[in-house]
Amino acid sequence: MWTVVVAGVMFGLGALFAAVRLVRGPTQIDRAVALDVMLAIVVGVIVLTAAVSGSSITLVIAVVVSLLGFLGSASLAKLLPRDRQ
Repeated sequence: MWTVVVAGVMFGLGALFAAVRLVRGPTQIDRAVALDVMLAIVVGVIVLTAAVSGSSITLVIAVVVSLLGFLGSASLAKLLPRDRQ
């Protein structure tokens, strides 16, 4: 049970740091990466919930959220301007 608590604390710290980067990010790319990190944390929390509860439907939800996050990241990468140096 301690592993679940430690994983939850680590997910919380990761979300806090990603939220700081989301707010303070100097560029749009930094904010997009912070959103990707937060989505990965959300998927991790969903998987942790599935491991604790033993529910298999929760893993399907995690896969759907991951796919939606990938589609959002790919479309955002297409829309954001590129730096040409």
